Amino acid sequence: MINHVIAKLQESPSQTKLNHSTGISAIFTILIYMLMQPVETTLKGVSPYGVIELEFAWTTLKIGTIFEAWGSTLISQELIVTFIDFGFLLAYSSLFACITLQISRKLLSGRMRLIGFYLTIIPFIAAFFDAIENINLILMLSSPSNFPSFSPFFASLFALLKFSLLIVVISFWVLSGGWFVISHKSN
Repeated sequence: MINHVIAKLQESPSQTKLNHSTGISAIFTILIYMLMQPVETTLKGVSPYGVIELEFAWTTLKIGTIFEAWGSTLISQELIVTFIDFGFLLAYSSLFACITLQISRKLLSGRMRLIGFYLTIIPFIAAFFDAIENINLILMLSSPSNFPSFSPFFASLFALLKFSLLIVVISFWVLSGGWFVISHKSN
């Protein structure tokens, strides 16, 4: 099945649809980010803890420290932002997939192109991990004094997996750019 999907990515979606999808997903990524950013600014303005610190708290003790610093109003705001993040994860994963597919189609050939087609799927796996992370964050944020003890660990674990996959994709973009420059410079 995966090979069928990879084969389809060579031609589908059409370049016009891919260009439109890239633009639309970029717009939504930016708009949703702008919607969430004021809460992050507020969190960091009143405490040393933002969403990244929450995502990588790992323990109930650290979550308690963060929640104590934020207070109930900011916890409620972060809960709303975490729900909004479900839209963000759809937008950024689409954007990352579109960019990866654009690079794979336009800049690369052979094995690097095939790797790019495989990596086009990775942002959606990262988004799935982000959704699991969000569910655990919601469990904590919606019941700050009585959340499941597994939630900090799983939120952090899936945040780590998400960011690791996105770093792999971004590294591919950088390497592809270098590969493209070097291969065209020597011609």
